[in-house]
Amino acid sequence: MKLKTDIRYAIRIIFTLAGLNGPVSMACLSEKTGIAPRAVELIHSVLKRNGFTTGAVGSKGGIKLAVPLAEITLGGLVEIFDGGVEFFVCSGKKTNECPDKHKCAMRSVWAGLSDRIQQKLNLISLEDVFQDYVEKPPETLRKAACIAE
Repeated sequence: MKLKTDIRYAIRIIFTLAGLNGPVSMACLSEKTGIAPRAVELIHSVLKRNGFTTGAVGSKGGIKLAVPLAEITLGGLVEIFDGGVEFFVCSGKKTNECPDKHKCAMRSVWAGLSDRIQQKLNLISLEDVFQDYVEKPPETLRKAACIAE
């Protein structure tokens, strides 16, 4: 299973926000994460819509986390950005037009496996994995100077 780019970017954005004090401008967040400004904007809109981040305009505005890392799970991010874990299109919510999908014995196997993996991801909070990020931050986080640290 490979996480979508949006999910990986969302985690990077969330971890960067968790490591900084106060609201961060979109431009600074883009610089700190190495993610294009438009992608930061799109990901923030999804995170904000789901209550993970907030944003304010103005000289003291910016993006910040709305909830602690302990309340954000890997499974939750997979759910909001990708609709959950699905090994095959025929086993998930986005079904295809396979002529055998109603009689295929493997369909229930893949669906069950997808559900179990989703349940495990729902148990892993970003707080659980944040320390690894802090110990080995990406190069862009170390180099960016838009925030006085």
